[in-house]
Amino acid sequence: MNDADRRLAAMAAIQRQVFTREQARAAGLSAAAIGRRERSGLFVAHGPWTFHFAGSSLDWRGGLLAGLLDLGGSALVTARSAAALHGLDGFEEGPLQFLVPLGLRGRRTVGQVSCTPSIGPLDRATVDGLAVTSGTRTVLELIGRANERELGNALDSALRKGLTSPAMLLRRLDELGRQGRRGVATFDRVMESAGVQSWLERQFLRLVDQAGLPRPTLQRTYRSDRRHVARVDFDFEPWPVLVEVGGRRGYLSADERRRQEHRRNELQLLGKVIYFFTTEDVAEDAGYVIATVRRALLQAAA
Repeated sequence: MNDADRRLAAMAAIQRQVFTREQARAAGLSAAAIGRRERSGLFVAHGPWTFHFAGSSLDWRGGLLAGLLDLGGSALVTARSAAALHGLDGFEEGPLQFLVPLGLRGRRTVGQVSCTPSIGPLDRATVDGLAVTSGTRTVLELIGRANERELGNALDSALRKGLTSPAMLLRRLDELGRQGRRGVATFDRVMESAGVQSWLERQFLRLVDQAGLPRPTLQRTYRSDRRHVARVDFDFEPWPVLVEVGGRRGYLSADERRRQEHRRNELQLLGKVIYFFTTEDVAEDAGYVIATVRRALLQAAA
């Protein structure tokens, strides 16, 4: 390995093992020298313009960086790949998905490349040094590529993380165009319950809607004497009925249980009655959940 190879290896070490043909030339290698190294196996081609050294391999983020280098400076990681980078619920590392403007439509790399007539400044973000679609654009790029539950998870977690807002999503979708876009009807259904914090809360709200019960207020905060008491999942005001959903109570530690019961007591002192349903209740025993909420509302109204 000569000086040029060593310079290139040092560069690759700080950019996820990836380097480009142009960077190899800048390190001092001629086109012929690059070709010899590729034929000998020292340079392993990844995409049209990217390599890594023999003996190294690209992890998922390395594959994303290689794709961005192949596609040019306007490209972004998008869709499921972007959702995983942003840490949205239910999306894991694995896919290599990219978005490019129409002017780069012919560019190729390892992974799926889609093109769009519009990538605005607010569509761009950076995560772990990688150019990625913003939270808003990531959710919109999942329309038609994710099922309703996945899209709901993406929306809920993007809202929870402060990466977008319902108003931003609707405005940007209108700008990009709704007409003819596959999956918009699913997106509209998901947006009807925007503001919930998880799939479980979304499922509970769906059960309430299907049963024809009054729609509760989501994520309401209660205070007493200027002091925060609790934020509750569902508030059926004007009835004094509160509902929370979550994991099994048996999983709480002693300290957590103590805090929960203190919280429950304070809400009851404010005149509220709080009901709790586990994941299993909501997912597997909808009849019990709805019957309990209906009886609670009837008793409160009596």
